[in-house]
Amino acid sequence: MLIGLLVVVVVCAGLCGIGQLITNIVNKDEWKDLGKPVTRPAAQPTPTPTWPRPNPFLPNAKADPQIRHQLESWVLTSAGVQRPVSSTCDMEGFTGQTATTFDCTVTIEDHKVVYTVSTTPKGNGVFNWTAKAANTVVTREGILQLFTGLYPESYGWSNLRCDDLPEIALVPAGQPLSQVCYAKLKDKKTAKILIKPSDQAKPHLESQFQD
Repeated sequence: MLIGLLVVVVVCAGLCGIGQLITNIVNKDEWKDLGKPVTRPAAQPTPTPTWPRPNPFLPNAKADPQIRHQLESWVLTSAGVQRPVSSTCDMEGFTGQTATTFDCTVTIEDHKVVYTVSTTPKGNGVFNWTAKAANTVVTREGILQLFTGLYPESYGWSNLRCDDLPEIALVPAGQPLSQVCYAKLKDKKTAKILIKPSDQAKPHLESQFQD
């Protein structure tokens, strides 16, 4: 009787220890305290080109300024902060009456974003256009403004942290940065926040949760 009881106690002690180890592993927060704590930067006005948007309905309105103004707006939106910006388009001889493709370059603090612009004529000198860029510009301040705004304490988020972000950088559009941010939602484990820049909008932030 004593032997049987001893065996049960020993077996239970072993299994209980293994069970506790498994529980600890399952509950472990792998991303807790990764990165460095961040705070929201001071609020800034929406960045825009420093020259007014051209009126396309004015007599003899040119296409060049209209396109350049929009491209500058996209780059500043991606950067998230006001910075000196300029632009040029290689559209010599453009009339808008035939389908055409040309490049426009937006420069922001020596970083050049090259857009390939494609136009489709609609008649009477009117045309539609689209533009795509392989790269865009992001800034640390812009990313932190976006991140802290989308993951606020009022929604249950805490412990906001990020890897070391570049002050300003030319990066591939549509691909996540190598740097990530982290945030914890209430009783869940820490989430990893991927940062995917866009050539026409703010970076897209994607939350990844642990099992």
